[in-house]
Amino acid sequence: MRTGGRILVLLAALVGLVACGTRPEALPVPDPVRARPLSLTTPTSDEPSCDTGVRFSAGYTDVAAGLRVMSVEVVNCGTRPVELNGYPQVKLLDEKWQQLDTEIVHGSGGIASVEGFDDPPQPVTVQPGERAQSAFMWRNTHTSMDPPQVGSHVDIAAGPGGTWQSLLPASQERGILIDLGSTGRLGVRAWHR
Repeated sequence: MRTGGRILVLLAALVGLVACGTRPEALPVPDPVRARPLSLTTPTSDEPSCDTGVRFSAGYTDVAAGLRVMSVEVVNCGTRPVELNGYPQVKLLDEKWQQLDTEIVHGSGGIASVEGFDDPPQPVTVQPGERAQSAFMWRNTHTSMDPPQVGSHVDIAAGPGGTWQSLLPASQERGILIDLGSTGRLGVRAWHR
């Protein structure tokens, strides 16, 4: 009998068994020697790592007539109080994580007049679980033939000598966008409550 005929005979036998309400006995599957559980989902965490005791995150950016103001927050996710007095340290990076040639200024630096932005630094104690705020200000004016400067990542530290880490975006879908145009200047507000 040819192979095609054998397949038809086997198929007919299986259909007959199914129609009779019986089924062929399945052979036992051997236990694998070194089986490991397999996860089909990507592990995720609701909260990012807190190795340094603090975590920085960006808020949404307010925009008006070329002026941009992005809120920045630090949360004490550690077990000891954190003392802040001054301005966050900031490095603005492009999409390839290369540092942009920008001037980081304390306060508004003449970019615009925004209430509270030029208030002098005051000591702030952030207890575990508490938060403090800062903000970035810039204009996206572009008056050059060179490509505009666009920050896609920010490295930030709580103050001079602090541990640098990445600023977390307000949402993963939107990321961070600091579109400086050709201005090359970013104002940073002092830490405050």
